[in-house]
Amino acid sequence: MSSLREAQKQLTRDMIVERALELFTEKGYAATTIDEIAAAAGTTRVTFYAYYPSRSDLMRDFMARVNAVLDRADGPDRASTAVELVDVVREGKLPGILAWLESRAALWPVFRPYLDVLDEAAAVDREVRTLVEGWHEEVISDIVRGMQQAGRFPEETHHIRGTLAFTQLDYVATLWTRRKLEPNRDHALEVLADSWYHLLCDEG
Repeated sequence: MSSLREAQKQLTRDMIVERALELFTEKGYAATTIDEIAAAAGTTRVTFYAYYPSRSDLMRDFMARVNAVLDRADGPDRASTAVELVDVVREGKLPGILAWLESRAALWPVFRPYLDVLDEAAAVDREVRTLVEGWHEEVISDIVRGMQQAGRFPEETHHIRGTLAFTQLDYVATLWTRRKLEPNRDHALEVLADSWYHLLCDEG
């Protein structure tokens, strides 16, 4: 009986998240009300708050779902949030970088809508901004860890290199998924992979 209740709770939670994502995407984060989300999910404001005491809590669930899609580790004691990314940067091979980027890009349609909403929410909600900035820093730290393990480049340049690499990836993903300004994903990824290789791996 307990497992059935848990399954029902998860279904309700999923419905709230799905309807919220649709409304945020259609109307914008600031313009969407809790009542609208609850009604679209076939529930009530009281039920919404039972699952998500605040809009920031809903955004934390959005981020958790992004991490689940990307198979990023969660929790404060992790050494790395994405071992594959660390390995790719450490190995420093262009084909490996391209393959990793292609594997992430294949998931863009699944997780980028959540990140788009999170970015929009971060502009008006300090808690969400802290959450998103922390997530960005986790990705950058994984890139940095790969360079450190390879003993590549001066230590003082690692963070800026990681930041530039992450920013490039985020921008290309945004162009492709939100603004539709880069219709040829393959070409974009090849250029991005080449940029990552020279930025993170090629000391020559």
